[in-house]
Amino acid sequence: MGDTKEFYYEPEEGEELSVAVVEAVAEAHDEDIIQQRWLISEDINADALDGLFQEQNLKMTLQFEADSTTATIIADSDGNPIIKIKSHR
Repeated sequence: MGDTKEFYYEPEEGEELSVAVVEAVAEAHDEDIIQQRWLISEDINADALDGLFQEQNLKMTLQFEADSTTATIIADSDGNPIIKIKSHR
């Protein structure tokens, strides 16, 4: 197991949260999003994840383990999601 590294990712406007999480995990591991081994559907319900931050007035934090990472999604002051990845590889 390697050192723990932190990585932040802010989704583009209109980008689905599930896609943003997959992109953030890939970037944190220096992998191409298409070639990475992890499939989000094996760990979480992508449709449910996409729906969580649709109401931008929500102030919440969601954290889960996936593909040797700890993914934390927080809402900024405007309710937009920011993804923090801690890679444990």
